[in-house]
Amino acid sequence: MSAATVTTVPPDPIGAATPVEFAMRLRALMTARRRSLDSVARRSRDAGTPISRATVHNLITAAGSPRRDTLVSFLRGCGVPPREQIRWLTTFDVVYRPR
Repeated sequence: MSAATVTTVPPDPIGAATPVEFAMRLRALMTARRRSLDSVARRSRDAGTPISRATVHNLITAAGSPRRDTLVSFLRGCGVPPREQIRWLTTFDVVYRPR
């Protein structure tokens, strides 16, 4: 993925239709909030919903099928307020709904 691609992806879930698109937006969120893999993992632990650095990496690279609670931990680690988390969870449910 080139730097030009990353800068054109909004740090917002609206419009993501595939796991890869959703992951790209999660990565854009991390970048916009100036968070690293380690800081997201540490902040999620501090928020009481710990996820590992590897799990953060899996989320932003669309590796596997994440659970909703993992996404909530990631969003908390990025400092996303609960009201904004709703949009992410709604899009997550559409992207990862059982087919």
